[in-house]
Amino acid sequence: MRFYVPPLEKFYRSMPDGIKLLDVGALNFSQYKILKSSHPNIKHYGVDYCDPTEPTPTGYVFKNADLNHNPIPFEDDLFDVIIASHIIEHLNDPIEFFKECVRVLKPGGTFYIEAPSERSLNLKGMPFDYDGFYSLSMYDDPTHTKRPWTPQSFHRLARYYSAIPREVGYVRSTIARLLAPILIPYARLTKNGHLLERAIWLSRGWAAYAFIEKSKDIKGTPPFLYYYPAKRVNK
Repeated sequence: MRFYVPPLEKFYRSMPDGIKLLDVGALNFSQYKILKSSHPNIKHYGVDYCDPTEPTPTGYVFKNADLNHNPIPFEDDLFDVIIASHIIEHLNDPIEFFKECVRVLKPGGTFYIEAPSERSLNLKGMPFDYDGFYSLSMYDDPTHTKRPWTPQSFHRLARYYSAIPREVGYVRSTIARLLAPILIPYARLTKNGHLLERAIWLSRGWAAYAFIEKSKDIKGTPPFLYYYPAKRVNK
């Protein structure tokens, strides 16, 4: 019996088959592997800076792109769903990247984004198993070039692009939080990097996430509109 279901997996359970899905950061075709049994008719697309580390699945459309210097290499309003998990923190211009994701999303489509939260700054770095490339602190990964994120910052950024933040939060588990006093010392004692990372991530809310819907009345690139809500200005 499983005690924790990630937000993205919950979304996949209700997601229709036969849609067009873009995986941003698709180096190992992770979303394809997750969905190939439950959603065999999805049209999969992927983009990444590097070439794939394994053969591209049949029918999969993969494109190389350096998103620090180039736009997402797909046309406007193409995808029903976009997944960008732990990508935005690697890019020099996160606002531009967010805009690009909204641009290639269909009106009414869903964009899932996940990144290290501000809670990842309050932790010491990984103390062992360096070749496992696990992260306890956001700074453990030297390619993390920009700021951490909060549910509020994802919510605001969606609003600035006239998108609808359907759900925002921290990726965390109540069960993991309850078991953390046992799991974390055990992982340290046995030098189990994977267990230590998962126990800390899920008990602390190491990552923030958001499900964002592109407004149905906006096509292509929405304008960036920085503002304060009127109800706050008038107080």
